[in-house]
Amino acid sequence: MEKRQERDGRYLAALEEVTQSLWQCKKKYNLLEEENYPAVRRLKAFEEKLTTERRLVEEVSLPCRFILEHFTTFMGKSDHTVGFSIGQQLELGRGSINDFSIKEWGNVCLVIGNMQLCWRDQDYQYLFYPDKVVLRSIDRSKPEIHLFFNFAFKYSKILAEFKDVPTDKQTLYCYPDLFEES
Repeated sequence: MEKRQERDGRYLAALEEVTQSLWQCKKKYNLLEEENYPAVRRLKAFEEKLTTERRLVEEVSLPCRFILEHFTTFMGKSDHTVGFSIGQQLELGRGSINDFSIKEWGNVCLVIGNMQLCWRDQDYQYLFYPDKVVLRSIDRSKPEIHLFFNFAFKYSKILAEFKDVPTDKQTLYCYPDLFEES
């Protein structure tokens, strides 16, 4: 945990420096008023990605961050897929994790194949299994979200850095020995 916090501090400082440089460049080269020009739109997308990275460290819960960090280890790899279901109403096949973003108020959006799955982190508790995560809404009227993946947590090599996930207030259940080193 201390190693993660120290690394997070350095990472946030680097993100801040890159963001400040981007803002200065946009101002210096007068790119603020040409929002519909393709290159400026890509700069805006880059800026949004930087914001997501900062929010990943500062704003979402530790269990949510753990899931997103795990998914990052196999993002874009077609041989490692994620499936999801929402309650009893919607089941989807499997797809690759293509991206994720974190919007204002901790709204997390996963891009799985060509589908986008979104939830508000603060409104959910997390149940962890070796190759599945269940997101259970605090408001019981909302359906559960199930994320199934074939790249189990033990393969991502980040378990040691997230050993405090089982004791987090948003973790409702953690499979016994999930965070034990093999």
